[in-house]
Amino acid sequence: MIIKLICAPFFLLIDGIISLMPALTYIPTSIVDTVSLLLKAMQFFPTDVWIMVIGNVVFWIALHFIIALIKFVLSWIPFINMGG
Repeated sequence: MIIKLICAPFFLLIDGIISLMPALTYIPTSIVDTVSLLLKAMQFFPTDVWIMVIGNVVFWIALHFIIALIKFVLSWIPFINMGG
């Protein structure tokens, strides 16, 4: 109860910030709609920021996939224990 009382102002602040965001009433159904939605988002941040964010996400997904693939291949080799 004490932790809930201490965290209540933070939760109210986060809830207030979330309530200020507009609700997405239109869900894009095609590539053209998705691009137009992304163009609206690019009005807030420049293109190089979006390229950096998307590149970073793709890099980390690819890195984790490659590591998982290497661990999978090494698990089939006898006498090599990857610790899991």
